[in-house]
Amino acid sequence: MPTKKGLPVVYEGRRINLRVHQRIFHPVVKTLDGERHILYSDTGGEKEIRYASAEYYGLDDPFNRVSLIRLARAMNCLNCSDESDGERECRVTICRARELYGVDGEEPRWVPFDPGRLESLEEKVNNLRRRVEWRRRVGSS
Repeated sequence: MPTKKGLPVVYEGRRINLRVHQRIFHPVVKTLDGERHILYSDTGGEKEIRYASAEYYGLDDPFNRVSLIRLARAMNCLNCSDESDGERECRVTICRARELYGVDGEEPRWVPFDPGRLESLEEKVNNLRRRVEWRRRVGSS
C-alpha cells in the first residue's frame, strides 16, 4: 500500500494532511559599482517536501506547521480540499523570504509563496540600481 504524501497536522480540531512544495528560484549575480549582489529569478518549478526532509524547512515541529497554515491562510495562499475519508488535504508552496522579497535575514526564513508579490528579474535589477544609487548619494553627503 503506498504511503500518503504530506505532513500530518491537527488544526482547529481537524486532522489535515499538509502538502508543502518548495518554489525553485535560480540565483543571478549582478555587479553594480564593484559590489556583488545576488538576485533570484523564478524558474516556475516546484518540489514536494517529504517528511524525511521536513527538519531542513523547520516543519518537523507541529507548531511550525500550524504557524505555516495560519500565515498561508492569512496571505490567501492555502489551497484546501476535503477527502472522502473525512481528512482534509491542504497545499501550500513556500520559498525563502530573500528569494521573494530580496530581504536577507540572519537565518533563512521560509514563507508562503505569493505570486502577487513576485517581481520580474528586470524589476528587481531596477530596484537594486535605485538602492545602490541611494546608498551612494547618502554615503557621499
